[in-house]
Amino acid sequence: MNTTLKANQQEGDSLLQLQSSTIDVLRFPLAVMVVFIHMTPNVINLFDAEFPLVSGVGMLNLVGIILSHVLSHIAVPSFYFISGLLFFVNFQQWSWSGYKKKMKSRMNTLVIPYVLWNLCTFLLLIGWMLKDVWLKGESMADIYSLIADRSWHIFYDYHEWDTDKINWLGGTLRMTGPYDLPLWFLRDLIVVSVLTPFIYYFVKKLRIVGVVLLFIAYISRIWIIVPGFQITAFFYFTTGAYFALHRINVVAFVRRYKYFILPFSLVLFVITTIYDGTNTVIGQNIYPFFICLGVFSAFYIASTIIEHYHIKPSEFLVSTCFFIYALHAASIPEIETPLFFTQRLLHFLIPGLSGIENGVCYVLSPFFSVALCMVVLVVLRKLCPKLTLLFSGNK
Repeated sequence: MNTTLKANQQEGDSLLQLQSSTIDVLRFPLAVMVVFIHMTPNVINLFDAEFPLVSGVGMLNLVGIILSHVLSHIAVPSFYFISGLLFFVNFQQWSWSGYKKKMKSRMNTLVIPYVLWNLCTFLLLIGWMLKDVWLKGESMADIYSLIADRSWHIFYDYHEWDTDKINWLGGTLRMTGPYDLPLWFLRDLIVVSVLTPFIYYFVKKLRIVGVVLLFIAYISRIWIIVPGFQITAFFYFTTGAYFALHRINVVAFVRRYKYFILPFSLVLFVITTIYDGTNTVIGQNIYPFFICLGVFSAFYIASTIIEHYHIKPSEFLVSTCFFIYALHAASIPEIETPLFFTQRLLHFLIPGLSGIENGVCYVLSPFFSVALCMVVLVVLRKLCPKLTLLFSGNK
């Protein structure tokens, strides 16, 4: 009996370690996926495309849909799921002292870098406009107007998009983001982290029923339209919390249900690709099912690769993820964003307008952008390590 218990304990510890390694190995590829999302290629769904699929333009169109509109979109939900899981994995019994400790930690990892990135990039814009005032004699009116009308919004809803999409009831949707646009993810994560007392009791009282209710809201998009309260954050964070609070190992779960998760994920991936993600009505309704299974598929694939090839997470790569996320699409005067800068640079180095040249530039740009962000981070760590820690979420 003791031997059996010891073997079970060892297996449980092994799975727990594998789950932790899987999370760390996934972080960097997921960060790269976010960069691909912001490439925003000019593509069209395969049904409406007037060019043949097997052509330069057709293949570029297909690759653009897959990498920027479909596959990469598992990144943000995966981060939310991981965040919910890690918040509660060592927080099984609620206590306000434990909550305060968690919030103090997230003040350093979420709130401070969120404020710094949005404030500093906005001040760069103001500084650039002041330069034109001093050097070109332009009026200060535009600066006054921008500060008066938009300064408060840089932390919440400076940008707005997806206003043409609707939910199952025909209600109009909208997405919003702060001045450093990719950090809308961080904004929503801060909100759900603050609301963890409600999420804890929601999961404890309703259990799987609560997760199912949020899943229905997620696929139907019937939810409150308030900046910072996106259903994506609430559903995936709460699902991660459910796994943690009920001690369900994610790796063990995906392996147990792999014959459901993997085939259906693949089928939904193909359908979602054909209908160009959320850019068609049919795609909008298939997309959430694919994303949900895609998150679990990512865990299965990563854990299998780790176990088979004995891969260990790179501490350096893990530590760069937040900085890449925050910097790659940050608005910087003159170069626009690091991602757009690398795009222009590659198009200069690889001239031409054919599908081949555009395809090569499209695929390489995110990796060059990531590399640029990593170089900036390494340099800043040398020049001002303490300040860099604040900007990189204490990583």
